[in-house]
Amino acid sequence: MIWILFKFIASSAILYLLFYLFLGKEKSFCLNRWVLLFIIPCAMLIPFLSLPVFLPQEVPVQTTYIKLVQNPEIYGTNPEPSPQNFSLLHLLLTVYLLVFLFLLVKKLKALSNLINWTQERSFRRIKGAFLVLSADVHTPFSFGKYIFMHPSDYSETNEKTRMILEHELVHIREKHHLDLILMEFLTVICWFNPIVYLVKKAMVLNHEYLADQTVKHTTQAIAYKKLLLELTVRTQQVAWTISMASSSLKNRLIMMNKPLTKKTMQLRIFSFSLLSLLIIAGFSLQINARQSLPTKAETGQSGKDQSFEIESQPVAQGGMESYYNYIATELEYPLEARRKGIEGEVEVQFTVEKDGSLTNIKAIKGIGFGCNEEAERVIKNGPAFHPGKQRGRPVRVQMVLPILFGLNKTDPDQLPSAAFDVKELDQRNGALKVNATYANGLWTGTVRDPLGYPLPGATLVTENPYVGTVTDINGEFSFKIAQSEPLTVSFVGYKSVKLVGK
Repeated sequence: MIWILFKFIASSAILYLLFYLFLGKEKSFCLNRWVLLFIIPCAMLIPFLSLPVFLPQEVPVQTTYIKLVQNPEIYGTNPEPSPQNFSLLHLLLTVYLLVFLFLLVKKLKALSNLINWTQERSFRRIKGAFLVLSADVHTPFSFGKYIFMHPSDYSETNEKTRMILEHELVHIREKHHLDLILMEFLTVICWFNPIVYLVKKAMVLNHEYLADQTVKHTTQAIAYKKLLLELTVRTQQVAWTISMASSSLKNRLIMMNKPLTKKTMQLRIFSFSLLSLLIIAGFSLQINARQSLPTKAETGQSGKDQSFEIESQPVAQGGMESYYNYIATELEYPLEARRKGIEGEVEVQFTVEKDGSLTNIKAIKGIGFGCNEEAERVIKNGPAFHPGKQRGRPVRVQMVLPILFGLNKTDPDQLPSAAFDVKELDQRNGALKVNATYANGLWTGTVRDPLGYPLPGATLVTENPYVGTVTDINGEFSFKIAQSEPLTVSFVGYKSVKLVGK
């Protein structure tokens, strides 16, 4: 969860920075509007995007089951976790919800007051809008199809009134209030992300740029600039609204005087687009290991099986007995599983790398209710191993630790106490499940493990000549060979399957 929030804030910050550097000072107002609208929603999606990239990696040479010896003196009754011991995640979630509700109520109250304001005061129809005159309005602003002005600012024959109305009518025609409604809700939902407020500020400024650009062509520039200066002195920003004097006067004057250079603008738009795509791709990359095609020496001359014994098995640093003691001490029975009487076996698979570190830790068989995660946690936080060796060289070895979660149901009126045990298991990975068809000289199909999960990187080889391929991320393959040529499908730790075309 923390990593997702970090990617969200980081990606939104980078996207906003790119906008500020390449588009923020350009007269591409319509494009800028859409870019600002999508920066935050796009940043919210980036943590959930996944673009798989495959890199060659040496496969683990075998799967070994670790027998964890039960020590009754160590595996006793675990103390019941206290429901009052909230984790840091629970605390952060509580703070988020409290601030979210506070801001939501505040924004909705401001919106309700604004709607009541439009209903309680008389208005007059003007071209494409409704004009509300009120002494409570310090500076003109618009909301929806309503324009709010102080009575002293309104005169049907006054040039200043005409410029104000023309400015606000641009906001109404372009429906800028919809942009603000979206940003107001995003500031409520993502209140913890400071970039949201910067995007909102940039959006309001872009609205004013667009309105200024329109009015500038229908009036005298000096008179319009004097009007902006006068209104800025008595500005008053109201939530959910677009005020004519709500943005930086200096930036607006600079933008009105800035010449339009199409080539420069096009180059900046292209640079922004390219860098944004690269940033999104960079945050979305998921590096995966693809197994390389084994040699004949690794598979045996017939290429039938990859499951062979290694000379030296991995050993936990400090010895296996110390490792078992660590597992016994750290394991805790999840409270929800104890309450519901959940028992069963959890098998955690992991790979001991050449440097002894543990990777790819995951429960390949479990009972849920927090037991799978608890077993994974214990191994992730455990000591490193001395790597396995083959011909004196460190090799990657895949291992499985089976843990039995059991309960002592002695008193029906109390929660059962926890008891852990590990039954002795043999290496029993089983055979691969291959669903394949042969047609027009082409083998196509899918390779799965005995549990039915796709196996990316499974190898498919022929003997004469020795050629082959590997399955993709979905365990699928396509291989063109002669119909009479046997095709052997294999994966480390599983029994191979031979395919023969009929």
